[in-house]
Amino acid sequence: MNITIYQGHYPPPNPDGITVVIDVIRAFTTTHFAFVGGVTQILPVATAEQAFALRQQFPRALLAGEVDALPIEGFDFGNSPWEVDNADLAGRTLIMRTTNGMKATLNARPCAGLFVTGLISAPATAEMIRARNPRHVLLVASHPTGDEDMACAEYLSLLLGGAGISRDQARTRTRQARSAVKFLNGSNPRLRAADIDMAARCEPTGFAMEVTGEAPIAIHAVPLVQGKESTPGVL
Repeated sequence: MNITIYQGHYPPPNPDGITVVIDVIRAFTTTHFAFVGGVTQILPVATAEQAFALRQQFPRALLAGEVDALPIEGFDFGNSPWEVDNADLAGRTLIMRTTNGMKATLNARPCAGLFVTGLISAPATAEMIRARNPRHVLLVASHPTGDEDMACAEYLSLLLGGAGISRDQARTRTRQARSAVKFLNGSNPRLRAADIDMAARCEPTGFAMEVTGEAPIAIHAVPLVQGKESTPGVL
């Protein structure tokens, strides 16, 4: 298995391999906890305007996201794992706009398979990729300068059999990342230290998050069942 790490919003084509888009602080930590809370699918969009327009097709959908890390006016949630973990999301669709993770996901094709992950779901993501045994894996650290996403990419590389860093090193770098500072210093009540605590977790989650479909694309939870994949979106 050949493993490549790329950083930024515009991943190179990977038509014969699996691409994994990483956003630790906070998009794919938020999506993880949204699925734990019962969300059925998550629809990435590039702008707030697209989110409001897409909700016309999905009138029961909830909106989540941020601009410059802060919640968007008219949205139901910010890009906050703490917020979605404390909400009733069972059976709902989530439409989501974020600065890095969702943008990179929308730009990640062509590829033969597409996953998204934060640090918390990295082990499950690696297990699912190993089961598919692709020739090439492209790990995309979506924040153009964020060390937390690079740390997760390096940890995933290690889990997949390449060079990398340990789980504890990845957790430490997440908490020490420049992106984490504004959450930990109490400068804004909408930027919670709890979000970083959740982003720095890394544990057996039982499911990975796969992107499928076209216009709109959708992220679904794909559970691991005794080392095998089961039906997407059924936890």
